[in-house]
Amino acid sequence: MKKIRGVYGKYFYGNEISAYGQENGYVDYRTLAKAFDAVLSNDIMQKTCDLGFWDIYCGGEAYYEDNDGSEYSSDEAQDRIEELKERLDEIVDRLSELSDEDKEDTEEYAALVEEQTEIEEDIECLEDERYYDFYQYFIVDGNGASILEEAGETVWYNEYLDLYVWGVTHWGTSWDYVLTNIPCNVQPED
Repeated sequence: MKKIRGVYGKYFYGNEISAYGQENGYVDYRTLAKAFDAVLSNDIMQKTCDLGFWDIYCGGEAYYEDNDGSEYSSDEAQDRIEELKERLDEIVDRLSELSDEDKEDTEEYAALVEEQTEIEEDIECLEDERYYDFYQYFIVDGNGASILEEAGETVWYNEYLDLYVWGVTHWGTSWDYVLTNIPCNVQPED
């Protein structure tokens, strides 16, 4: 991931990253939320649905996942599928060569068939769109939306209301124990 502005040692926009975040090398959600003003408003989008449109400003409502559980955006999933299809073509060509040479009983052939199956399963998984569950919604300003965009978070914007709303996909755990994808490059103290 590219370097995120606002990360300086163990600080994110002047706020100290939690001990848990520092130990694990990522900014925690509590520190992220301290970087801008946010007002909890879980029903804001529902109550204002007849006042303009809530368009995605950044992030997304859906994601894609491979068999290993790695998440991808729509564009990333398509790129990964193309890579996998290229490898699949190579495997099919090599399997055809081995079949022509009557070498279906070799270790290479068995390994290629196994890899082919794994790739086909990965492609199938990556084509299946999954939707995030958003548990909380916060009104944020333009600066907060910009920070959240860099962090890869989902934010909606309503042009009519000139309002940004951040959707949070986790609940039940203190925010200083939930990590973002923002690396902080802090070396833990011994």
